[in-house]
Amino acid sequence: MVAEHGPQAAYERLSHGDVARETLRPEVRHRLRPIREQATDGVAEAMTWCRVVIPEDPDWPAGISDLTRVVGSSPVCLWALGPAPTPQPATTVTVTGTDVATPYGVWTTDEIATELAVAGRTVVSTGIRGIDGTALRAAAACDAAVAVLPCGLRQLYPQASVDMYRRLAVTGLLLSAWPPDAQASTRRWSANRSLLATVSGGTVVVEAAHGAVAIGTLQRALRFGRRGMVVPGPVTSTVSGGCHQLLRADPRVRAVTSAADIIADLATDPIADRITTHAAMSTGGA
Repeated sequence: MVAEHGPQAAYERLSHGDVARETLRPEVRHRLRPIREQATDGVAEAMTWCRVVIPEDPDWPAGISDLTRVVGSSPVCLWALGPAPTPQPATTVTVTGTDVATPYGVWTTDEIATELAVAGRTVVSTGIRGIDGTALRAAAACDAAVAVLPCGLRQLYPQASVDMYRRLAVTGLLLSAWPPDAQASTRRWSANRSLLATVSGGTVVVEAAHGAVAIGTLQRALRFGRRGMVVPGPVTSTVSGGCHQLLRADPRVRAVTSAADIIADLATDPIADRITTHAAMSTGGA
């Protein structure tokens, strides 16, 4: 129904009972009454303190269309709290990494996120401890941070970041693909990583071990046609091992050491790079 009519029309038809029961899947048919109650009560109440953004709205994040193109599905709406605009690929950078950051990683992330914010870029991340939280706190100091959350806006996670989230609700933006009372879960964490990768023009990883979640986020960004960048770390650091492996294994991944590097890379076309790389490989590099 959403694919055929769009989220707004589907919402209105369900909430007003304008849908023949026999056209719905059994599990949806069983929940039709609760759906109507939620549409008239819970959603209406939530919209008194946050806003719902749908694909038809002018501030719908343009990058999300790539989720539908590549994955085959995307959020039917986003829940937003805060005065900042929704993230758009042309002006937004995702910064993520390990949750057990070293002093080097924390310092580097703070510098890069601050420089990006000063340069007029918005920084998006999850707000968990380590690199993600450091990036948001640094950008929030310049009112240039957006937290993309794997939970509803009433169930903020993790608790250690709640104070920062409250600040972003006043000066930045909290963004979620789930209703306000939804709690963080493994499935939502995974889906949230795809959202992180697609709302920005590129993903930067600062410190990530082999197989880390942040590495998967960067790989999704590449899949969506975005820039993938890593900050190199000491060769002796296991928490930078995943970054170094990406640099060796994937020619699309760029090494960056500053916001200036990131902005310069975002100004180029990653699709053109892939064509150039493929042509060079086909001719043996000649």
